[in-house]
Amino acid sequence: MAHWFHRNPLKATLPQTFDVLRTAAKSGDANKLLTDLKLAREKLLNFLRVPQKSVEEVQAAADQYFGRLMGLISAVPGGKEAPPPAEPKPEPKPEEGAEGAESAAAAASEPAPVPAGESKLRKLLLFKWTDTLHGKEASSSKDTQFEYVSMLFNLALWYTKHSASLAGSETITLKVEEAKEVLTTLKVAAGIFQHLEQNEVAKLSIPAAKTTDFDERMLQAYTMQCLAEAQEVTLARAMELKHKSSLVSSLSAETSKMFIVAADTLNSVDQPTVAKWQKYLTLKSIIYKAHAYSHLGLTVLEKEKCGEAIACLREAHSLATKAAQMCRDYARTAGPGTSAKPGDHPFFQRLQTSVQTTLAKCERENGFIFFQKVPEEAPQLDYNATHGLVKAEPFTPPSLHEQWTSKVYDSFDANRFPSAKVLEAAEKDKGKAGEKKDQIPPVPEPNVSNETGYAKTQSGCVIS
Repeated sequence: MAHWFHRNPLKATLPQTFDVLRTAAKSGDANKLLTDLKLAREKLLNFLRVPQKSVEEVQAAADQYFGRLMGLISAVPGGKEAPPPAEPKPEPKPEEGAEGAESAAAAASEPAPVPAGESKLRKLLLFKWTDTLHGKEASSSKDTQFEYVSMLFNLALWYTKHSASLAGSETITLKVEEAKEVLTTLKVAAGIFQHLEQNEVAKLSIPAAKTTDFDERMLQAYTMQCLAEAQEVTLARAMELKHKSSLVSSLSAETSKMFIVAADTLNSVDQPTVAKWQKYLTLKSIIYKAHAYSHLGLTVLEKEKCGEAIACLREAHSLATKAAQMCRDYARTAGPGTSAKPGDHPFFQRLQTSVQTTLAKCERENGFIFFQKVPEEAPQLDYNATHGLVKAEPFTPPSLHEQWTSKVYDSFDANRFPSAKVLEAAEKDKGKAGEKKDQIPPVPEPNVSNETGYAKTQSGCVIS
């Protein structure tokens, strides 16, 4: 695992006061819940900006907010359902005149029925969020499910940034415990992205648009990237402990395959949007394929198959040269995400040195001792590693917070909810007050990559 990971920016959002719901809150407990909901949201957003926060702190803040948010998405057990809407009124006949038209208009403005199991509060608040790859441009939805999936997406991103901050520390050489935390946080992030794709995005009242964060291709790419980076942890451990070259080769091949699967998932996405991200995934795939051939060469050399070893090392050298060009391409490519020069990192530089040194040794020994013919093609890589393969950590949905009792839920009076016209007028007033509609500044984030404090290990990794 190199310390360097590409990271896309967090989603940005606007403050949410939840004041719209106070007009319908008839009890002190209901108002207290809304105040706590606002504070819990602010706290979580502040924590997510800091990748160095502990997992325990951030996850506790997420549980507190999500638990309270659930009452705005799903009906509270034991609570009364929202009253059914009035029966639809027939279209006015021409002879009924203006009075009939007014009656029909009133009927058309009646609220839609609340589906069974859905909270009567779900579609009263307007939430705005940016997408990670679209700058300040924001999407908005009057659906609390949109808020939930957006914040959950940011939580997954925080886990990836936390792992990068650990792996990129300038002062800490990761021991087993820290390495395990990097591994675990990446698996947790993969589980969240996977849960979003398979369970939550489909519940949005407005289907996710293409190339947004909730496009299934994007979520699949994020999931596979996290698993591939987690795989780097086990591979780095195997390299540092000098496990058999055959195991290192197969793990490297599996890691390369995972990165290329993630990159290929983005092939059909608008290229300017994902160009930098995809170059990172492709670069990592090439690097680990080079590692795989390099260690395969060592494996066959142990069996005195020097000709095959040379073929493997030549393939590794060709891949390392290709990766060097890709490093330059990545550094020059504009776009959201990490700015770095991966070609300057010892993890990559030592790969080149190792391949060149081993290739020279094999060619020298073949010229003096073995005299074997070098095959035109290198042997096939082994993609069936039996150890060290990682899986996503299953995500457990949040439980309803204890503040959401049936009594509190019932104290929100549906008859006192503000009308659609009132809500629209409030949004227009905000615009008049100077708010830039659908433009949200990016979240200020610290740089989690370490460009100078490189690890002093054989693999160029930060695990010991």
